[in-house]
Amino acid sequence: MELTKVIFKKNSLLTGIVSCVFLTSCMPDKPSGEWAISNNGDEVIITAGILERRFRVAEKTTVTTSVSVNGNNIITENPAEFSVTFWKASPDAEPQGMDYSDKAGVEQEDAVKNQTDALNVDKKDTPAGQSVEWVDSLRITGKQTKTTFDSVSYSISSPEKRTKRLTILLTASGKTEWNGISAEINYEIYNGDPAIRKWIKFSNNGPHWIKIDQLTIDDLAINETHSFQTPLCPSTIDINPGIIAFSNSATSAGIILASEVPSKLRALSGTGASGYNPDFFEWVIGPGESFESEPVFMYAFSGESYPTVSSISTALDRCVENGFQSFLNKHILRPVGDNKSIAPVFCTWTNYASEINDSNMRTATDIATQIGFRCFQLDAGWSDTGPNGGWAVSTTNPISERFPDLKNLSSYIQSKDMKTGLWYSVFINEQQADKSGKESPLFSLPLIRRAGGLGLSLCYEKSRKKYADEIVYLHKTYQSDYFKQDLSNVCYGDIARGHESRTLKESYLRGLRGLLATQDEIHRQAPDVWLQLSHEIYWETPGPKADIAVLKHADSYHAAPNEYWGAGHRKQLVNETWKYNVDSLQQKLIQGAYRARDLMYRHRGLPLDRIEVFGAVTTNFNGSLTPEIQDRQICSWLMGAPLSFSGDLTSLTEENVERYRSRFVMLENLQQKYGIYSCFQFSGVPSPTDEKWHWWGKLNTEGCGAVVIIRGSAGDAMQKVNIPWVNADEKYKLTALFSGKELGVFSGKQLQDGELMIELPVFGQELIEITND
Repeated sequence: MELTKVIFKKNSLLTGIVSCVFLTSCMPDKPSGEWAISNNGDEVIITAGILERRFRVAEKTTVTTSVSVNGNNIITENPAEFSVTFWKASPDAEPQGMDYSDKAGVEQEDAVKNQTDALNVDKKDTPAGQSVEWVDSLRITGKQTKTTFDSVSYSISSPEKRTKRLTILLTASGKTEWNGISAEINYEIYNGDPAIRKWIKFSNNGPHWIKIDQLTIDDLAINETHSFQTPLCPSTIDINPGIIAFSNSATSAGIILASEVPSKLRALSGTGASGYNPDFFEWVIGPGESFESEPVFMYAFSGESYPTVSSISTALDRCVENGFQSFLNKHILRPVGDNKSIAPVFCTWTNYASEINDSNMRTATDIATQIGFRCFQLDAGWSDTGPNGGWAVSTTNPISERFPDLKNLSSYIQSKDMKTGLWYSVFINEQQADKSGKESPLFSLPLIRRAGGLGLSLCYEKSRKKYADEIVYLHKTYQSDYFKQDLSNVCYGDIARGHESRTLKESYLRGLRGLLATQDEIHRQAPDVWLQLSHEIYWETPGPKADIAVLKHADSYHAAPNEYWGAGHRKQLVNETWKYNVDSLQQKLIQGAYRARDLMYRHRGLPLDRIEVFGAVTTNFNGSLTPEIQDRQICSWLMGAPLSFSGDLTSLTEENVERYRSRFVMLENLQQKYGIYSCFQFSGVPSPTDEKWHWWGKLNTEGCGAVVIIRGSAGDAMQKVNIPWVNADEKYKLTALFSGKELGVFSGKQLQDGELMIELPVFGQELIEITND
């Protein structure tokens, strides 16, 4: 609800500056600061604690003149502010989609490359072009708008308590050839956080069809002094990271730039410009229509960077693990309630593959409950895929020959104190799909084929409803509370007649928005369900890493790649035909644990307890899975939460089962007492390695919880371990849980100074409980 709204023209005056507090370097000390939007003549100033952005709004233009952190400007001169290209339709009409053709646009086939799942994709010839062409393009930037827009105004409002918004409106009247086009640029601040969020809405109130592309929402460039980059989410070869910090060389001051644009549609450049990937974004805006972009935002940090006994504690790192994470959880991401806890999770995919049935799943359930898993997820292979359908196709009906009574199996799983999880895909059976042409098809066009299935369109309301309704049906019918959603469709596009996308390129963002909208609808109907999206459904396989956009809608994200280090033949249960070298499998299991830590650490800008890294392999071949390797898995996945264990449970020895059980009991106890899963501290200590030592914290705001310590293949046997995240004036009792040793009572200052000494063997690990004395 809008509380206040004041329209300002040039030379108007805004009063009522709000005083607030600011989290220096995002740490607990909070000196006073201002959160206000003010003006001085044609200059508008946004102040968010130590972050300030100044604009000149005059002469039919708007441009940022400075962005400063603690008074120091961090951008180059004369930025573009935003940039976009307008196009006119010729003829002046809505582009039309294609009618049904049985000619496939894409044929997919399963593959494995470099120890991970992949696809062999055969893309057919592009379908015949649409009748509308796009002509008379015009490139527009915030500082060059006079030929397009002939009016500029701005307003300041408080849409929610402790939130302020600046809206700058650029409009084109009949005096220009783009009559009726407007651009509404929004900036929002949140009391207590040094953040400015920005998005743009383009509206077409004129009579003509237009298209926009090459949209950069915040077209700024970071100056050389603050050009040192630290990615806080991983990139892939062709997908930009979703969060990047820009700072001085000491990483003591700068800004974190973050994008809420999903998946491969995102562009976040090494210079600081943020918007859409021009290769995959465009949007048609017809008369009376509008397009509103996803937001991007900047978050400031400033403080001292200083050496510790083991590393460097930077202002950036302390900001990420404190204020930045708090801001995400408070204002941006979808909240996840404690009642939806699912960890630890067992997934059936590794070694079982799609060859699951009632019998082997009951056997696995019995072992999983002994171990202490809290969610048992049936992966692909349970669903009746219809005539000539392969495992990739999903329906709400179980395969009767394999699962004669899925309700009973689900009840059995729940009787063992585990939640039931089900896998589901966006592929429907091709032979059962309606191709009559009487109404728009539920599937995408050109056809996307895989294993006897067709990709379900997410650019069509009826398709989205079908998908959401089926997940809700499965939840209600089988009491399934966890869903893994999978397989690639959106990345191949959809221009079926009657669907919402008017061009193939427009369908990429419409499809991703449609996918995320299904998550919101499922959550609305079934709020207790945990929804996981895989990297494959979010684009392709191996697909994108996690980003902000997906966690605004889903509960967790299954990050790329899928890996099976140490699983042997990943599509078979252990059997007499296996001839693997045990030492090699052990090395791979250790490597898999390191790769999990490394991948989670590279996601440290996001809440790690919502990132699923697949997977900790629970397969033992002739002693390959030793208790020490199990401990390494437990520790490695505890950088976030134990969300993804998978493998042949029947291969485990009694010792294996007991080791997992005892460790999961420890984790559950720590989680119940301290809420460790949602905590992660990494500042001032070594980053992940499998050579020497490194450690991290899982401590709550009182400095209590756990510290995880890992030694690699080298390093000294004894190591000083500093714990910077405790309160210096408090007393703490430390217990080594794995070895069962009482380590004594320390002051917070002693722990910060590294007076704790730990001894571990090569490839050893320890879990330390820290509690108030």
